[in-house]
Amino acid sequence: MKKQIPLRYLHYLQGQAPDVDQPPGVTLRAVAVGALLSFGIGVGLPYSNMIIKGGLLGHNFSTPAALFSFFLFVGIINVIFGLVRRQWELYRGELATVYIMAMLATSIPTVGFSERLLPVLAGFRYYATPENKWAETFVEQLPNWLVPTDRAAIQGFYEGLPDGVPWGAWVEPLCYWLILILAVYWVTMCIMILLRRQWMDRERLLYPLVQVPLALMQEDGGYSRLKPFFHNKVMWMGFALPLLLGSFHSMHAYFPEWPQLSTYGGQGPMTMQMTLFHSPVIVMLNFGLVGFAYLLSRDVAAGVWLFFLLANFQRTLFRTFGFHSDEVLSRFANLSTPFLAHQAMGAMIVLVMAGLWASREHLRDVARKVRGGGGETIDDSTELLPYRAAVLGLAVGLIVISAWLWSSGVPLWVVPVFLFAVFVVFVALTRAVVEGGVAFLRTPLTPADFVISGLGTSVIGTSGVVGLGLTYIWAANLRLFFMPCFANALKIAEEIGERKRRLLWAIAIAVVLALAGSIWTVMHLSYKYGGVNLHHFWFIGVPRNAGNYLQQLLAVPRQPSVSGWVFTGIGAAAMGAFTLARSYFLWWPIHPLGFAISTFYIMNYVWFSVFVSWLAKTLTLRLGGPKYYRASRPFFLGLIMGQVFVTGLWLVIDHFTGMMDNQPIGGSFV
Repeated sequence: MKKQIPLRYLHYLQGQAPDVDQPPGVTLRAVAVGALLSFGIGVGLPYSNMIIKGGLLGHNFSTPAALFSFFLFVGIINVIFGLVRRQWELYRGELATVYIMAMLATSIPTVGFSERLLPVLAGFRYYATPENKWAETFVEQLPNWLVPTDRAAIQGFYEGLPDGVPWGAWVEPLCYWLILILAVYWVTMCIMILLRRQWMDRERLLYPLVQVPLALMQEDGGYSRLKPFFHNKVMWMGFALPLLLGSFHSMHAYFPEWPQLSTYGGQGPMTMQMTLFHSPVIVMLNFGLVGFAYLLSRDVAAGVWLFFLLANFQRTLFRTFGFHSDEVLSRFANLSTPFLAHQAMGAMIVLVMAGLWASREHLRDVARKVRGGGGETIDDSTELLPYRAAVLGLAVGLIVISAWLWSSGVPLWVVPVFLFAVFVVFVALTRAVVEGGVAFLRTPLTPADFVISGLGTSVIGTSGVVGLGLTYIWAANLRLFFMPCFANALKIAEEIGERKRRLLWAIAIAVVLALAGSIWTVMHLSYKYGGVNLHHFWFIGVPRNAGNYLQQLLAVPRQPSVSGWVFTGIGAAAMGAFTLARSYFLWWPIHPLGFAISTFYIMNYVWFSVFVSWLAKTLTLRLGGPKYYRASRPFFLGLIMGQVFVTGLWLVIDHFTGMMDNQPIGGSFV
């Protein structure tokens, strides 16, 4: 029998004003715990990628490193706190603060920023040879204040240096890059604060990627130190499936005679390649992706898998009729079919513009509040920033970013075009995360590709192309970046209650600690072991991709791509038609979001899991109705948590045993 709720808990659980004994959500102890997790994530994620090379806990929008550490904290450490002394136990609002800090910290150390920044900065000079002609093509155009110039420091970064990290060679470029990335973070925060009420209160987007942490914090009206999430037997059934299968698969690394459940890169228990419309298609069943997709509305899920199949059919038609583009795009664009990359970019532009049009009443209210006009205005007391501060902060941040880009060589008139592309991509992918629940996603066309393809290299100039090439560090390979994580953080921040604006200080601490911890770890490991001995993709693949792309662009001047503009228009027109159909026809069963995100090759690994969830949810609702859906939902939350847990568990085991390259099933897709 459950204990009665102490009075100091009761008001809090009922959503009323907290009792005097009940601390607000952003407390010193919550920030301290969040700071420890943020620094641990900043240090641990690069270490796991560069040394253990197991499952990837910091590469996807689900921020699995945060979810894994939060699961352990809520299920074990916070329970121990309560057993030792009840007052030490963290409340729901405090747990929300802890998770927000850990989630935002996860967006920084690896693919988000740090592990991309340092190898590229050193790699331009390290990999320059007479054969590839990098030196005369673009290396001499690199601003010395943005890249290290000490040859011994550069060589030591890649090959090791017994004397340790030569920080003096890195201080200046790191300071300038931190100014840029902090300005980008600040601008994305201001944008999301201005759009929060529209997305969350008016459109009621689902925010599927935060449903598991919200469930971990949830109370059920009766006080128990162990949260209700851990008492749910249906959840444990879902949790056990990826845990057992993933562990069974991982045992092969320790015992070679042990059978493997997956032979296709260890990505899923059911992963194979089939031919559909005369094109190769990957069929992969991933438990975590299945769990997230089950939380989607059915029209969104249908759009994701159906538009992927249609894009694949479109590729087949192009191949059949010899419709081919010779345009050179960067490594992280849609290389298989540049036409589809431009088509998706047109769709993203309309997705963002349509979203702003739908937000016009809210944005008018915001403008009225900012002007301080008479009459009744919108209340912004519950926002992390007052609207006036958010608008001013947005303007100042954009000025800082623009000045930085201009100083790096990008012509001033090109800067607004590039920033338009950046924030179209950022907002479109963020919308896909908070509405579409897609944890594993990339942009089909990078902002630099959009500008170079649309304007040509001749008018941009050599220094402009080099400056745009440097944006490869923070505006390409957007498998994880700050804006979607902050949008999800605003959803979780609803659990904090009053004094929410204190959260900004907690976020600042998490960002600084994650940046400091990750940069120190990458530098320390690189100079100790040599980067080329640590990770092929980060230390060889990424800098060479960036350098080769710049060399190709500058070797032969390029004119604007007419076919690119044509397919951008086609994508925009089709997206507009799908958006209007959904707005005017109640029976329209497919959300147009999928059209904007389903052309990139990486959706090969996503579409089948989404299809399985869409089918399962459709059958559940038709056979049992909402009651059966609510009863089955914990099973799919368990699938997500089990997939994350087994990946983190084997990273911990492999660390203590010295095992490397051991990936549980689906370890790259959590």
